[in-house]
Amino acid sequence: MNLFSKLNLTTRFVVLLICSFLAMPQEAYADDGFKSLTIYTENDPPYVIVDAKGVIGGLATKKLNNFLKEIKLTEESIEVRPWVRSYVEALTKPNVMIYPIAKTPERLEKLEYIYKIYDAVVFFYRLSSRKDIIISNINEAKKYSVCAVRADYRAEYLKRSGFPLIDESNDSTMNFKKFIAGRCDLAILTEIGLNAKLEQLKLDSSLVTAVYSLNEIDSNLYIAINKGTDKKVIDALKNAAKKLD
Repeated sequence: MNLFSKLNLTTRFVVLLICSFLAMPQEAYADDGFKSLTIYTENDPPYVIVDAKGVIGGLATKKLNNFLKEIKLTEESIEVRPWVRSYVEALTKPNVMIYPIAKTPERLEKLEYIYKIYDAVVFFYRLSSRKDIIISNINEAKKYSVCAVRADYRAEYLKRSGFPLIDESNDSTMNFKKFIAGRCDLAILTEIGLNAKLEQLKLDSSLVTAVYSLNEIDSNLYIAINKGTDKKVIDALKNAAKKLD
């Protein structure tokens, strides 16, 4: 007679119940945990576009929605806020997710990257009229002032790389307007991001010229979550993301 058969009926039931709970897949454990998540984004065309009715679209939306469907959440789980506020919340509070966000060494310390939702490449741009600006390497770029968005991965890259002249704005549209007005020498943007700003402001593409490709930056965009979140929830989110690849 084995040890289990010697236990009384009540004890056997408790043992079986515990074993069944431990055997549950991570996805099942995390289903309720997903409902406690907060997801932040910002209105940042063309990746995220929020219309007058609050409906979210944009280039990052299709893959994001596929991910939400996989974890049984909907667009109603997303809150649209200014980037800096969302970013601080994601860095400091468990159960907070944010998108679209690029990877940087600083962010990897506090964020767990779950799922890539867009591929992108970054360039330095100048006004076409500024033919005096010629850049063949990063050190040459440091001679010029650069417009960047505060707390954006490109601003972090500039600071990490020792750029002395960074003109920061709180949002991407104001940042681009400053560049077009000549308040800084360079803008740091993806090609599709540049085109979206030109279209938004009804400006001709001939106004700007790409002068240097920043291949050293991982400019792909992701959805990420605060590392203080329960590890079982993080693992379950990653498992859900793997099913979409």
